[in-house]
Amino acid sequence: DAVDASVVPTVRTIRQRFNARSKSRGALENWVRKLMGLDAKARQYTDGAKFVRAVVDQVGMEGFNRVWEHAGNLPTEQEIHQPDLWISRMDLSRA
Repeated sequence: DAVDASVVPTVRTIRQRFNARSKSRGALENWVRKLMGLDAKARQYTDGAKFVRAVVDQVGMEGFNRVWEHAGNLPTEQEIHQPDLWISRMDLSRA
């Protein structure tokens, strides 16, 4: 989500169209999305993006990359919504 125009020149247009499309859905499309779980998946993406931004802002990308070292480092559902808990569990802090 942090890709900028230097990497993908049309990133602004893509984001604008994505946001506009989500606002213009009809009742049937909303029902189908709910039935298929697509709205839940979109919320997971949004929650994950907020978590990553918060962690990177506090401990940098190197600190965030601890998440990939092993499965035990993955954030819990509670930590996704409270990134400070994950940062504390990983014993990370900006020096």
